[in-house]
Amino acid sequence: MVRTRTTVKPGLLLQPAVVFQLVGQLVEEVLEGSEVVGVEYQVTSWLNVAGRATPGELAVDLGLRPTTLSSVIERLVRKGQVRRVANPEDGRSYLVELTSSGKATNARNSARFARVIARVRANLELEEEELLAQLRVFEAALRASLEP
Repeated sequence: MVRTRTTVKPGLLLQPAVVFQLVGQLVEEVLEGSEVVGVEYQVTSWLNVAGRATPGELAVDLGLRPTTLSSVIERLVRKGQVRRVANPEDGRSYLVELTSSGKATNARNSARFARVIARVRANLELEEEELLAQLRVFEAALRASLEP
């Protein structure tokens, strides 16, 4: 018997891993030739909405390991996309924010993403907000499962 997607159904962790891979392919397609790559776009997009954040806040919000985020921030600083600024609430830490170049890059990439998101929306079989609500429930379950 030939196994196909109709006969083999990925489980609770494998299915999201498959989705992650497919999302990654779309993201890399959109960002090809851009100033940033996938995980860097995650950080700059989040900062575009949040304004400023500490690395710790970014790590938690984006589900990234602090060491991974640290190297991403360093690359983005070298590329001139983000800058570190003093944290007025804690002299021992810093905040990360977009530079004007980072804002421009994010705006260009967001326009590119709009076309891909429209294609995905056209292929959804349920309401976008319903899907996102379920993904948020799953995210919460994953976060709770990671807590010590």
